[in-house]
Amino acid sequence: MFKKLYTPVKDLVLKYPVVVAGIVIYAYYLFTTVDFFGQAAGKRTFWEYIVQFDSLIFLWIASAALIQLQIARKSQKQEEEGRRNMERLLDRQEVYGTLLKDIMMLLQDNVNNPLAIISTTTQEIRRKFNDDAEIMRWLDRIDGAMVRIHHTIRDLEAYESRKLLETSTQALREAREGK
Repeated sequence: MFKKLYTPVKDLVLKYPVVVAGIVIYAYYLFTTVDFFGQAAGKRTFWEYIVQFDSLIFLWIASAALIQLQIARKSQKQEEEGRRNMERLLDRQEVYGTLLKDIMMLLQDNVNNPLAIISTTTQEIRRKFNDDAEIMRWLDRIDGAMVRIHHTIRDLEAYESRKLLETSTQALREAREGK
């Protein structure tokens, strides 16, 4: 029973703290004023008037503190959400960076090493057959193809690095806009 009532009241206080504080202040003020006028038959001192109405000032201070507490909670919640988003971004970038490193290592092992062997072999063939023009044309085609493959791998590395940077920049921009 208490739990069923607690959740809606808590949601109301969190959603409309100013309205709830205002209702509490003025309800308390109403009760104290009714009490004050109900006992108005006797003569009152100035101190009794102060004591009667100082509760209103106290409630205003209490409501201001409640509002500041709500603002602090909201700010803390946004900060925690931003931190979680940054942690997810960093995790995603770590995975992406590891994947990129693995792909580049695979390319190094399976493409660049054979290209180095082919390059060394073509240089040896050039030295042995440097007078044969037809063989030199074939070797030039092989060297051109190796250069294209090398440039493609370098472009792929640059593209992956740029993609990682763009993803990071976009996520940081979204995180700043979300605040």
